[in-house]
Amino acid sequence: MNYRADIQILRGISVVLVVLFHLGFSSIKSGFLGVDVFFVISGFLMAILYKKDDITGFYLRRAKRLLPAYYATIFFTLIFSYFLTTPNETVQVSKQALYAVPFLSNIGFWFQDSYFSNSHFNPLLHLWSLGVEIQFYLIVPLLYWFFTKLKINYWLTMIVSLALCFIMVEFSPKTSFFLVPFRLWEFLIGYGAAHFLTNQGNV
Repeated sequence: MNYRADIQILRGISVVLVVLFHLGFSSIKSGFLGVDVFFVISGFLMAILYKKDDITGFYLRRAKRLLPAYYATIFFTLIFSYFLTTPNETVQVSKQALYAVPFLSNIGFWFQDSYFSNSHFNPLLHLWSLGVEIQFYLIVPLLYWFFTKLKINYWLTMIVSLALCFIMVEFSPKTSFFLVPFRLWEFLIGYGAAHFLTNQGNV
């Protein structure tokens, strides 16, 4: 795929929103919504980049792009925590790393109070969204197969995921926040946009 300046601009805006939110700017109370934009962008890109006759290449390209920096972050965070934090905090970081290595950070943090809780030492908290993205990547071939079997399957999947998300917000906000089934509709918005707006997608 050719370089897309519009996508890079959206990514930049999303990063700024998230950073300002975490820095505590009172006017950016919903800055974490930048992550939602990232999920939509990921769905858009996966619809264009995935080719059913090159599944291995698809995953190799994703791995080369993400995994070196991903595992370096985990490794150096563990090293620094060992030398710079208390034993209790080091144990917390080690547990987070155990979830992060197999791309399950979002599930590990789901077991805690919530994303916005300050009761835990979570230097690897930012990896939760990568966990969600990588889990989505893993099911892209299945989604492709399911959507091409019957066109309405795309719409049904997105509607069901969105409905489940709204329902779950009432019972367990952290579940709708961290787990893929309740985030899938965001990826599928981008996935559908690639098809309906560019004719390059695989819906």
